[in-house]
Amino acid sequence: MELLNPLISEYTWANKPSVAPLGQIICITDVGENGSLWRGEGTKWVRLSQILFYDLTAAVALTGTTVETTLVTITIPAGLIGSNGKVKMYPLYSMTNNANNKSLRVKLGGSTAFSTVVSNSSQSSALVIIRNIGSESVQKSSTSVVSGLGNIGIALATLAIDTSVATTITVTGQLANSADTMTLEGFFMEIS
Repeated sequence: MELLNPLISEYTWANKPSVAPLGQIICITDVGENGSLWRGEGTKWVRLSQILFYDLTAAVALTGTTVETTLVTITIPAGLIGSNGKVKMYPLYSMTNNANNKSLRVKLGGSTAFSTVVSNSSQSSALVIIRNIGSESVQKSSTSVVSGLGNIGIALATLAIDTSVATTITVTGQLANSADTMTLEGFFMEIS
C-alpha cells in the first residue's frame, strides 16, 4: 500500500519500530483490510481505529461426525490486541432445522470464550466479544449470549491467555446427530 503522505512510514507488524515516539504515526501494511494506522504514545504503538482483521471467504460445512470439529483458525500476532483491547467476532451459520443440538464455540488460545447450542432453527447469528481487562493476559467474555448483549444467569467466561505472544482464535462446531449439517456461512473479526 503506497501512502500519499511521505511523513508516514510503512512497516509490517513484525518489523515495526520497537520505540514509539509520542505523536509519530506509522502504517502497518499487513494488519487490517487495507493496512492500519498506529500512533506512538511514548512507550507503545496504539491503533488509531478499529481493524477488520479477518473475513471468511468461503463457507465451511460440518456433517458426518459428532466430534467437535475446527471450522476456522485465525492467528492473532503478538501484542496486537493490547492491554485494554477487544476482539469482536460475528459468526453466521445455517443448520438442519430439527430438534437435534448443534453447538458453536469460539476459543481464544484453546480456552472457550463463547459457546451456544441451537436446535429447532435453520440459522443463527452471534456477536462474540472478548475483552482484555487491563492486561494482555486477562480476558472476559459473555458466553451463551448470542447477541453479545443482554442478561443471562451464567457467569462470565474468565480466561488467562497471554496475548502479548501470538495466539489463535478457533471456531468449532459439533453436531448431536452426524446426519445433520451445520455450515459456517460467514465470520468476520474486528480488533479495537
